[in-house]
Amino acid sequence: MNKALIAGAVALTFSFGTPVMAQSSDAAAAQAQIDALKQQLNQLESTVDSLKTNAPADHKEPSKVLMEVDNGNGSTTVGLQSFMDFGNISNQQNGVDVAPSATGFDIKRFYLIVDHKFDNVWAANLTTDAEYLTDKTTTVVTSVGPPLKTTTVTTSAGSGGVTEVFIKKLYLQATLSDAFVVHAGSYTSPWAPFVESLYGNRYIEKTQTDRLGYANTADWGLNASGKLGGGLFTYSASVVNGGGFKNPSRSKYVDYEGRVGVSPVSWLTFGAGFYSGHLGQINTANLNFPRNSASRWDLALGVHAAGFRIGGEYFNAKNYKSASPTTGVYSASGITSNSSTAPLSDTADGYSLWSSYDFNEQWSVFGRYDSAKPSKDVVSTLKDTYFNVGVDLKPRKNLDLALVYKNEKVENGQLSVSGADANGSYTIGGTGSSTNGLTTEGKFSEVGLYSQFSF
Repeated sequence: MNKALIAGAVALTFSFGTPVMAQSSDAAAAQAQIDALKQQLNQLESTVDSLKTNAPADHKEPSKVLMEVDNGNGSTTVGLQSFMDFGNISNQQNGVDVAPSATGFDIKRFYLIVDHKFDNVWAANLTTDAEYLTDKTTTVVTSVGPPLKTTTVTTSAGSGGVTEVFIKKLYLQATLSDAFVVHAGSYTSPWAPFVESLYGNRYIEKTQTDRLGYANTADWGLNASGKLGGGLFTYSASVVNGGGFKNPSRSKYVDYEGRVGVSPVSWLTFGAGFYSGHLGQINTANLNFPRNSASRWDLALGVHAAGFRIGGEYFNAKNYKSASPTTGVYSASGITSNSSTAPLSDTADGYSLWSSYDFNEQWSVFGRYDSAKPSKDVVSTLKDTYFNVGVDLKPRKNLDLALVYKNEKVENGQLSVSGADANGSYTIGGTGSSTNGLTTEGKFSEVGLYSQFSF
């Protein structure tokens, strides 16, 4: 830096000094001026050296980090993600409009995410969610008739119709290596979020196993996950309570869930998963009653290349729920009846196919088709069919706007589907009776503007 300053000073001085010297015919006078300039330059160099020597030793360039906490406790980041929509829903049971048929605005999800990194090994996460809670009811058949008689009962008491914030994730993490990361608390489940990453449009709809109640996105327990071969192979394995992140209660037995993924090339991913346990439903009160064990097997495939995102999911689940052989309502526990009566054993399977194409960085189109048979052993004719199509606009990073059409049909029974307005659930289909030959069906459709944003 000294040499550059001196060279600049010399050049500047000579550029002005040259005309003066050219006008003088006295060579001695010119030499005297040059000697004086040299002396001034030497003084300037000494001043610069003195400034460098006396500058604070810890001087740094201004930081480009927006917020930095350097108190020996690590660093914390805060983020938010929200899913919302405005549109019209039509839900019909045997041709009659039922809830949530209406037009309006809805917040599907609202995540507040706090990540804290203690050091390169230890970290923690808190993710909250929100849900509109009110009294939940269900229709119970009191007589199969004819005529069919029903009554409405409260299945759970809410908080007077308010939106409540609750914990979705709360865990401590230890990164021992890329191949072995341990989590303790409420952590991401191995399967459903993995499929979400392949699907890419979670803000439009949950994955099939999630929306039909065969998989949780998070649960309380212990998890180990990692990647090997630079991401060629990934895995996640959990020991959990089984009731999902909304229910941290202990039960008599823990459940097990696992998943492996393989990406032989960057644009192709295969996955396989399993679940086994009692879904957090066995306790000291029903321990000696007859019971079943729940199990689930999963396969998934994802392709993401040249603007296309194509994939699919298949599942086979046993004893998650069972259908009523007289009404077709698919809601009873497949684990326990909480009595000396043995619970019905039932099997479900289904598949989901999706595709999307990005025309450019802003515009894309998407579509999805699901088919499931929830009660293959008890009410084999019970069937659920769902599809959605839409167009997505991404005006900027971390913001999506989409025009969406959804359609669902439930035949010969009734299902409870997760993902309705205000983070709740809704029923599609009707109650019938196999003894009087009544067939039931439900039709659901929605047209809406969907959005997600995050920061």
